[in-house]
Amino acid sequence: MNARIRRKHSRACTMDKGGTLLALSCARNVYAAVGRGTPEAAALLAWLKQSSSAFALPDAALPGDADPRARSRRLGVSVQDWRKLGTALDLAQASLAPTQPATADRWIEAIGAALDLDPLALRILALSLTYHLDQRVEQLFDMLSECRGGPTMLHRDAGLFALLLQAPAPEVATGLANTGKLLAGGLLSIERHGELAVLHRLLSLIRQDIAPGNDFFAQLLGSADIDLLPWDAFAHLGREADTAAALLRAAVAGRERGISVLLYGPPGTGKTSFAAALAARIGARLRSVGEADDSGGEPSRYERLAGLRLAQRLATPGETLLLFDEAEDVFVRHAMVADEPVAATSRVFIHRLLENLPVPVIWTANDIGALGPAVLRRMTMCLQIRIPNLATRTSLWRRMGEAEGIELHAKDAARLARLVPAAPAVAASALRAARLSGGGAEAAQLIVEGVARALGRGRLPLPEADPDGRYDPALVNADCDLAALTDNLSRPGGPRAVSFLLSGPPGAGKSAWVRHLAGRMGMPVLQKRASDLLDPFVGGTEHRIAAAFAEAREARAFLVFDEADSLLLDRADAVRSWEISQVNEMLTWMEAHELPFACTTNLEERLDRASLRRFLVKIRFGWLSAAQAKLAFRSVFALPAPPQIEALTTLTPADFALVHRRAAISGSLADPAALLAQLAAESEGRIGGRLRVGFSRQAAE
Repeated sequence: MNARIRRKHSRACTMDKGGTLLALSCARNVYAAVGRGTPEAAALLAWLKQSSSAFALPDAALPGDADPRARSRRLGVSVQDWRKLGTALDLAQASLAPTQPATADRWIEAIGAALDLDPLALRILALSLTYHLDQRVEQLFDMLSECRGGPTMLHRDAGLFALLLQAPAPEVATGLANTGKLLAGGLLSIERHGELAVLHRLLSLIRQDIAPGNDFFAQLLGSADIDLLPWDAFAHLGREADTAAALLRAAVAGRERGISVLLYGPPGTGKTSFAAALAARIGARLRSVGEADDSGGEPSRYERLAGLRLAQRLATPGETLLLFDEAEDVFVRHAMVADEPVAATSRVFIHRLLENLPVPVIWTANDIGALGPAVLRRMTMCLQIRIPNLATRTSLWRRMGEAEGIELHAKDAARLARLVPAAPAVAASALRAARLSGGGAEAAQLIVEGVARALGRGRLPLPEADPDGRYDPALVNADCDLAALTDNLSRPGGPRAVSFLLSGPPGAGKSAWVRHLAGRMGMPVLQKRASDLLDPFVGGTEHRIAAAFAEAREARAFLVFDEADSLLLDRADAVRSWEISQVNEMLTWMEAHELPFACTTNLEERLDRASLRRFLVKIRFGWLSAAQAKLAFRSVFALPAPPQIEALTTLTPADFALVHRRAAISGSLADPAALLAQLAAESEGRIGGRLRVGFSRQAAE
């Protein structure tokens, strides 16, 4: 909140007698400590004249100067006026009847007990709070500060605090130090221009007359409702998820300091949901930090840091995990306040904060570039949160559908999972909306399509391929025994560090077979197209290639590179340095990868010669044989194959699927001649030349 606006608000908000008593107590302390000829004496006289109506003092009880500010400038306070000032302060205090503890007093007492604050720290906190809540305390502090040559705002002036509280200045300075409990704990903070600010939410609670309850944390720092998903919803994270849980379990039980776990990844991957699942897994309470300011709006960077420091003091060690979402807010190097650039908090301060956290913190971030290497090195563990693979998402859809009372058949769940690659939370939200709308699988699909379209900026993304779709071993013409190879690789204890080069014309069954093989091996498929990896910036493609291999390793997935000729282009034909470096990156990872991966290409002749030596298994997929073409015709169209189909020597299984869809539109599914003509059109121009086919009169008869 802007300081000027906050000051205006505080002047319109006057506390009860508790604030008035503190104001009078501070004034009496000043009166007892200064002489009549001092600037402080003149300021005190001016303050009492200005506040006389608030204390219900008769004019006769006050010094007679009609212009207290003029007297303040002259610094001339007579002996009689000085004595009369003391008498007026005594009368004002005596006129106040004893009061019950105000809301502010209750908060100060409760916070003091929770944070084990010493009596002087409590008095400093009370004065700081009351400055923002009571006009008379604010005016007294400002007027004394001004006459001492200081700014008219609450600031870290140990001498002035000591004067008002009648306490030793060195002890006050210790209480206001950065290492003291008030500032280190986030109750007080130093904001722009040196202003000493009080935790905004605490001020808001007192202004609303909300007394402290049993849950200090939720009242002072807020709380967030996070949907709790089952642990197996994050099975796609593999061993790292279990390692993170084991780490946090040991850290909480052993009350280890300086433990930070970073969860990073694109928005929507389920980082917050996984944090909640982690806490539930180890039986700890998850507390969110710094998600809203005192009015429920967006908190500033200073407020989030103050909240984190206070959370570390209030959280119960051995029972609690803290969650700090969107960590980029804290680690930015520069910020803007009121359209003015201000320096970010010292990096050294942040580093020491990370190193000495008494309660483990789970941080989430979409962009770890904002954190910087120095911060990342201080993270105990960094875990990339990825979108689950297709098989895992399909299983999640069915299980979450059951939880919402919506029955999803395997086919429906697979279709939803392919439609939009998203985190478990998206599935849970869509199914909940479907239940509330009274719909079933169709309603869930409509809702998910809306999410997918929004994520795609108005367009639906390309659905993932069905791992079991369109693979018929009888319709694959390869130069090796695929069935025997599949059986050998999928047997228990079979080899895993296997690399495949699958070449041949489009639609010959390369991708379908490798997905079938991955399914038999019990491995999810991680498919990467050239468009997923090629980056317009220098070094970007290499980074994405490395990330793809790392993702496959962490997910224990079967990695498939489609259009591999774009990534393994012969370096002899390269005209730019980055074309060579991306091939080198691919070759390096191909040798080091310990899990199966495959590269598919339609243009084997364009591959770099060195890459061919990296593949253990090279399989050439060819056109359908005449017998296979006849079988495909009967299988796809449920019609006898015409003899002329033997002349079409460049057909693939994909041709039959395409012609079937086209014929369904044109209404020619029952016309063998029309189907044959369309197949001929598909094969025209391919290797083997242009073919003339059709029914002869004799064949027709």
